[in-house]
Amino acid sequence: MGPSYAGTQTLKVEPASIPGALAAFRDAHLRVMEKVQALEAMQIPRWAGDPVSGETAEQFTERSNGGAADSAIACLRGYEKQLSNAIDALQKAYDAYVQVEGENTARWGLQDNGK
Repeated sequence: MGPSYAGTQTLKVEPASIPGALAAFRDAHLRVMEKVQALEAMQIPRWAGDPVSGETAEQFTERSNGGAADSAIACLRGYEKQLSNAIDALQKAYDAYVQVEGENTARWGLQDNGK
């Protein structure tokens, strides 16, 4: 079994790489959201019409999109939330970077124009 992480994780990204990282995280977020929607819409039929297939279908549905904390949909929703948080943090970092760089550029431009 691989390592397990708990708590806050830190991702360090060079400012120039933020747009690419944002695009990658947004793409992953969209794909996870599509999987959640597909899983929510999935209907598991009682394929043989007998009690055994009915019980199996019920158990599969519960493990896939039931209320259990370890169901597939709960895991995907947790991952979707983590991706959403990462996107928000990257966007804030990028906005701050652009603001600071814009202010620096404006300052340097004023100094260069003043010579």
